[in-house]
Amino acid sequence: MATATQNEIGMGGLAGICSGYLFKKVSKYAAATAIIGYLVVQGASQSGYIKINWKKVNDQIEDLKEDSTVKKLKAQLADLTDEISEIVLDEDTLCLEDEGKLKATVRRAYDAVKQNAATSGSFTVGFVLGILFA
Repeated sequence: MATATQNEIGMGGLAGICSGYLFKKVSKYAAATAIIGYLVVQGASQSGYIKINWKKVNDQIEDLKEDSTVKKLKAQLADLTDEISEIVLDEDTLCLEDEGKLKATVRRAYDAVKQNAATSGSFTVGFVLGILFA
């Protein structure tokens, strides 16, 4: 009978292989679709079927950059980020008082990988194998 660790390794590896295989297949089709779409639009533009008003495109982009709603959202996001970094609860979950955001994120990621080492490792190996053999 397989132990829990063996089951975790098997499931992690299987999930990794499937994910890697699908990632490679889907990324090929996505890239091909994007390239074909770009070429079709460029060909239609060069043939005169499509006329792109670049001035209007640039004006709209500039309007978005200067839009007060976007500036407000950016400010609110910055405030929220600052508030989250100031919260001090359990030492295992959020930032410690003397710890920066990056250090806290790295610590939490390390703790998660350490707790799930068998699954994480086998998933990573399986993912690479899935990409290689797709």
